[in-house]
Parts: sequence; C-alpha cells; structure tokens
Amino acid sequence: MLYPGQYPFDSAYQLWQARHGAFFNITPVSMIGVWSLLLRAFDSPGSLLCLNLALFWTGLGMCADTLRAPAWLKVSGLVLAGLNPLALVQMAHLLSDAHMTAVMFLGMGLMARAMNGGSRLTLVAACLLFVYAGTIRQNALVAVIPLGPLALIAVRPGKPFGMKLGIVSTMVAGLLALVAGTALDRLLATERREVWPMLALWDLAAISVATDQLQLPPFTHGAGLDVNELRETGAFNPVSVTYLYSNSRSGMNDGFLEPYSAEQRYAIARAWWTAIRDNPLAYLAHRAETARLLFGKQSGTPHGIPYYQARTAYRDNPALPTPWFDSVQQGLYAVAEQLRSTWLFSALPYLLIDAAAFALAWTRRRRRQAAIALGMSSSALLYAASFLVLAPSAELRYLTWPIIAALPALGLALGARQIRSSGSEPHLPVRPS
Repeated sequence: MLYPGQYPFDSAYQLWQARHGAFFNITPVSMIGVWSLLLRAFDSPGSLLCLNLALFWTGLGMCADTLRAPAWLKVSGLVLAGLNPLALVQMAHLLSDAHMTAVMFLGMGLMARAMNGGSRLTLVAACLLFVYAGTIRQNALVAVIPLGPLALIAVRPGKPFGMKLGIVSTMVAGLLALVAGTALDRLLATERREVWPMLALWDLAAISVATDQLQLPPFTHGAGLDVNELRETGAFNPVSVTYLYSNSRSGMNDGFLEPYSAEQRYAIARAWWTAIRDNPLAYLAHRAETARLLFGKQSGTPHGIPYYQARTAYRDNPALPTPWFDSVQQGLYAVAEQLRSTWLFSALPYLLIDAAAFALAWTRRRRRQAAIALGMSSSALLYAASFLVLAPSAELRYLTWPIIAALPALGLALGARQIRSSGSEPHLPVRPS
C-alpha cells in the first residue's frame, strides 16, 4: 500500500549517495550504507521501504506475542498501533526517522523474546540492533541509553542490581552506539562536515530578531544582511532552519558547500554561547515556539510539517517505481489531509501515552517483564525531549519513534501481569534498601 514510499529532498539526496557510494555525513552514513547494499541486491529504491516495514512488523508482532491475551485482542492492538493513518504516513518516508523506528521495534521484539525464554543469541541480536539504531541519527544515541538496564535485566535474570550498575549499563549502551557510529563514519563517509553550525546560526538568527540586534558573525552571511532582512524575507522562520539559507537576499553559508574553518567554528560557538547567556529569555522563547510547532497541533499559521507526500527528482536518480495500489495510497493521504490539523496528527497525545506507559510500568517494576514497557517508553520520552534543544525544524517525522512506540508501550505495561514468563519467579528482583 505504501510502496515505493515518499521521497522528499533529503530522501532523494540520500538515494543519490547510496547509488554512487558518495556518503556525505551531514546525516549519519549507516542507513545510506544499508540502502546502497539493498540497491545492489534488488535494484529498487523501494527496497529500503520493504526492509523497514518487515523489521517494524516483525518486531511489533514479537512484542504482541509475549502477551497472554486472546488472538483477537492482539490483532486489534497490532492494527491500532501499526495501521493508523499517522503511523502509515510516517513509516512511508524513506528517511532515517522511519528506519530508526523499524530497527528499534525489531530490537524490542527480540529483547521481549529473549526475556521470555529466548536464547542468548536472541539477546545478542537485540543488543546489536540497538547499537545500530544509535548510529542512524545524530541524536539517536539518546534513545539507546535507557536500554542499557533493559539488557542488564536480560543478561542477569533473577539477580538484583543497584543504581550504580544501572548507570554503568546506560553509559555502556551509549558508548557502544557512539563507537559504532564513529567507526561507520570513518569507514564509509567520503565527505565530512560539522552539522551543528547550521543549528547554531538558526538560534542566533532567532535571538537577533527577538533583540533587534544582529548576532550572526560577519563571515557567515553576505554583506548587507540585517535584522530587517531576516524578518521581511522570512529568512528566519520558526518552522524550519532551511529558510535561513534559502530566503535571505544577502545569502547565508550553512557550512556544507563552503565548510567553515576551525577558527570560524570556534567563533560561531562563542557567538552562540554568548547570545544565549546574554539573552536567555529570547533563546527559550525561540525554542518554546519551535517545540509548540513540533509537538502541538499542525494547524494555524505558522504550523509544523506533519508529513511529506513527495517523490523528488535529484540529479541522475532514475524515475521512481510505479506505486502499488495507487488509488488506496491516494485514499490514505486524503484521510491524512483531513486529520492533519487534529490532535490525532500531533505528537503531544502520544507523548502523554508514553508517559502513562512509563508510570504504569514503573508501578509494576518488580515484575521482570515490565522492563520492556519501561525501556520502550523511557527511550521514546528521552528521544523526544532531546528535540527541545536540538530540533532544526518542526517536522513531525522527527518523532516517529515516540509516536509509534506509545501504544505498544502502553499495551505492554497493561499486560505486564499476564505476560508469559519462562522462569518460576515472575518478579524483577530489587536490592533491599
């Protein structure tokens, strides 16, 4: 129904990289490397979509299978979690957000199986998937670190551990993902750029508009740029950083085509810190507005970007495959357009469900199986929280993992008392105080 997927500019650019083996690390190279292998094997850009959906549904099915519930209830949960319109349009993106979500779900499914009678090989596979997931996006590591204690519970069933060991396990999870991401970057990336100056300059533009004083270092923009130009041209727009580099008359350097030197990056970092230190309220107001657009309803003016429906051409990329079931696909996007401005297509309700799942699972934390719900919901919440300071735009696709994880996490938390257990002791031991 979703084939061959949706290809906004970022997807088309990454497809071009995968086809030519020219990996540019402005986005982590791991997914592009996988896409390149799939293109060699299947010669279809839609092969990545097929892989994502296979991983996603396999993991979701494994999670459901651990619950001792009637078959009709499991199927209903799968349909509700995976076939709702928001989940479908987000998973249709050929972007790192959907790929990370698919990998995380398969990892969660394997971890659930490992904790309920599965082999050590299943546990190792789950951990490897989590490490890989931590390399897919710049901030994906945040989603992985809460899974360290989850792996520790699976490795040491029936054995208590304290806070120190839990902290160590989170650090190990983060370190493994960081090392893996760095190794893949060194192995695959043919061109490297620092990404953070793009975000820093956007924050500086926001503070400039708020204070009516240009905070951007002179070497980052063309002559004549002032605060009025940022306002009048829409170069500063809280919806997306891209307007800063596309709308200004004087021009802005994002640091990609013309890389900044080490001295210039230091100057940008210093200007960034100084502007935030001297104008904390302006910075917080900017971040709050972007968060409102990202997490809230996609209605009003301005509003965030709820999803993409695009098949962008780029350079010598071949024509994309013909959609399967095109009329059904068009019907899906017609429904999505009707729901776009409602709470069903906003992140906040799903984050509240994640929070409820975490709270419920915490009350049942003495049961080993509640750890799956705790791991999934805490990962989703921490990952979403990272966008409060790191979001370069208000694109709902950034929150694909927290959104789609919400209902499965709640289902696992609710079913923690009935979940199958291979051991005689169903409770998660805790060290006595």
